[in-house]
Amino acid sequence: MVIIAFSKKTSKFIPNILCRKYKHCAPVLKQGRDYIMLQFVRLHEIKKIRINKKSIKILQDAGWSFIKTSYKPNRKYDSAKTCVDLVKKVIGMKNFFIQTPYSLYKKLKRPNGRFYFLAYFFI
Repeated sequence: MVIIAFSKKTSKFIPNILCRKYKHCAPVLKQGRDYIMLQFVRLHEIKKIRINKKSIKILQDAGWSFIKTSYKPNRKYDSAKTCVDLVKKVIGMKNFFIQTPYSLYKKLKRPNGRFYFLAYFFI
């Protein structure tokens, strides 16, 4: 099980310009009774932050959104280039067109991850 956290705030310059609703994302992995949040800092630098359920509640009150997924976590994520790339490597997604946290959020919120808008064109 992987929980994906999305934030509307960031201190980075480029995501503030390019990203729309969500500016940052981070995967949260369950490890025993605690959780480990993998925080992307810069290229090849990922911080592991130990959090618990109370910390998740505090982050939700601060404006973070969480999506609980059923993906099995992949442990080979050291070569991530962005926060979205980190999440995609952890959950094993290989979709090139997802480059921003908001597009990742929309893809994960879609039922079964399918593109339903194509059905309207063929009916």
